[in-house]
Amino acid sequence: MILMYVVSILLVAIGIGVYIGFITIEGKDERGKTILSKAAEISFIFIFLGFVFHILFIQFANPSVEQLRATISAWMGLVFISLGISILVYRQKI
Repeated sequence: MILMYVVSILLVAIGIGVYIGFITIEGKDERGKTILSKAAEISFIFIFLGFVFHILFIQFANPSVEQLRATISAWMGLVFISLGISILVYRQKI
């Protein structure tokens, strides 16, 4: 479980670092705002899927509090790293 927390924290840190770096350097013009909105659309999909997963997980698996903490940490890591990767990909395309 500790390894999952460490990996999640690293993913969140990388994703937020890319996001903040992009906002401060390129995110102010129209191209930057387009990239941010497209990247946010991608990460929003993972937010929705995470809610659906947790509803089903709680309903059918009866998880412990520690399992919920771990899955929420992994979920947030996925959301933020998808935002960072989407920004990097769209920055190359647009």
